[in-house]
Amino acid sequence: MSLTTLDRARRYLAKCPPAISGQGGHNATFHAAAVLVHDFALDEADALTMLREWNRACQPPWSEAELRHKVNSAAHAAHTKPRGHLLGEDHAGGRGRNRRQGRPAAVPPAPPKPVFRPMVLQRIAAKVSEVLDVVGFIQARSAVPVAVQDCASFVRWLYPHTSGEKVLVFSTMKSKGQMLWEANRGDVLRNADFPTGPDGVWFLPQPVDGAFHPNPRLGGKRSRRSEESVTAWRFVVLESDAAAPEDWLRCLIQMPLRIVSICESGGRSIHALVRIDAASKADWDAKVGGPGVPPAAARARRRRFPQFA
Repeated sequence: MSLTTLDRARRYLAKCPPAISGQGGHNATFHAAAVLVHDFALDEADALTMLREWNRACQPPWSEAELRHKVNSAAHAAHTKPRGHLLGEDHAGGRGRNRRQGRPAAVPPAPPKPVFRPMVLQRIAAKVSEVLDVVGFIQARSAVPVAVQDCASFVRWLYPHTSGEKVLVFSTMKSKGQMLWEANRGDVLRNADFPTGPDGVWFLPQPVDGAFHPNPRLGGKRSRRSEESVTAWRFVVLESDAAAPEDWLRCLIQMPLRIVSICESGGRSIHALVRIDAASKADWDAKVGGPGVPPAAARARRRRFPQFA
């Protein structure tokens, strides 16, 4: 006997870890709500019923008002994938069709691929042509003295000792991370503590819980570097591998953004780490790219440590 949409959603939700206070509970609950109302295209009433079941394992459980707010927020948030995408192509005769409700979900058109336009970049950069030494201009305005920083101090500035957050560090791209650094031990972090490899050392800019979670986008394969592990959607990375460095820097200094660092990454491009403090993954997607933006165009998950002179 084939499963109904509610059965499938319930089985999927059973694999989602419960919300634990102090361990990204808000994000975990929003993710569960978004899976129900968006990924499985349930109406808010059915989603709320199932979220109540999932809530029994949360520590502490959410109130009824909080659950309703999560469902409503998830229903009105921007998402990168079409509604009902977990139902499959052949479910009830069409993609995104809810078997119980009998109506197809709206599938937004794919957005056009962004095109790099050097002349536009140059025109914007020219607005601050009077800044002859743009690198010196940035360094002079840095709240942190740049010349004396190394990888260890860079991480300590981003994740203060009092935060207790965890940062995944790795030197092999296909691994799950060679090192999980805890910010409450930041006072003893040294450059020598980082793993080494031929490709350098990388880190995930979003803090994580350090645990392995099923990744539904990889068939349930467990990972500690996917969005299920993220405890705060704090940063986004701006970069351009095609822009001339001087023009790119002149554009960055004109952007009204909370840029916390600008650094060279492996000698290939200049990265600006921007603090956005998104409330959830859906909020992060909306702030970074808006609805319908492909994940590859919007996400910047791992960053190389800056190469200091």
